[in-house]
Parts: sequence; structure tokens; C-alpha cells
Amino acid sequence: MNIEFNPNRITGPAAGQPVAKSDAPAPQQDTASLGKADELKSAINNIPLVRPEKVAAAREAISDAKYPPDSMLRAISALIAEKLK
Repeated sequence: MNIEFNPNRITGPAAGQPVAKSDAPAPQQDTASLGKADELKSAINNIPLVRPEKVAAAREAISDAKYPPDSMLRAISALIAEKLK
């Protein structure tokens, strides 16, 4: 079997020939309710950028002379030493 491929070959209606119009109905417009999206966007915009209770907890932690605890410092240093090997 011999298959000939010619990319210049016109397989559709020849240039200049009219193309029959389709009687297919126009596609219907999809509609969506964006009420929930607007509610979510509003909720996201109302989230505070700073949480005062977390800031207060962090200030309390760093004001403590024993923070971070020695056990945490030893664990962190052990992890760093392990990764350097």
C-alpha cells in the first residue's frame, strides 16, 4: 500500500467556492451565580493582616530569658550537625 502525503493539497471546498451555512442554533449563553464568590471575596478581604493575640504571645515568648529552652537549642544544633556530616 502506498500512501501519498501532500500538505499543499486542499481537501475542503476549493478557494472561492461558497460554503453552505449551518442551520445549527446559536449556542446559549451560560449563566452563573456569583453571589457565593462575592461572599468569599468579601470574607477574605475582611481577614485581618495581623492577629493581635499571636503578636502578644510572640512578645511574651521573646521577653522570657529562657526562650528558646535549652532542649530546643540542643535539638536544633543536633539537626544542623547531622546535616553537615
